[in-house]
Amino acid sequence: MPLRHETMTADEVRAPAVPRGRAIIVTRYREDREKVALVNPEDLAMLEEAHDLLNAIDEIEPAEISRAAQLALSLEDRPDPAARVEDAERIAEILEL
Repeated sequence: MPLRHETMTADEVRAPAVPRGRAIIVTRYREDREKVALVNPEDLAMLEEAHDLLNAIDEIEPAEISRAAQLALSLEDRPDPAARVEDAERIAEILEL
């Protein structure tokens, strides 16, 4: 999904400068609950260009993906930090393998 840009002035939000090649993850209340990620504008442009290139490739030659991959991608689009799963058996169950 393409990103929508919203510009805010430095008076509206206090954010540090972010050097190229680095992201700053801002949390609120708990360290494991990410609220926002700050990236360098040039890095953002690079990520968006890569996203656009991948979409263009998929339009030219759509990839065939399995049902499990489709399910994984749909889950990835709606991540739930409280539901992180690292157990292989649970992952197989979620992906209906």
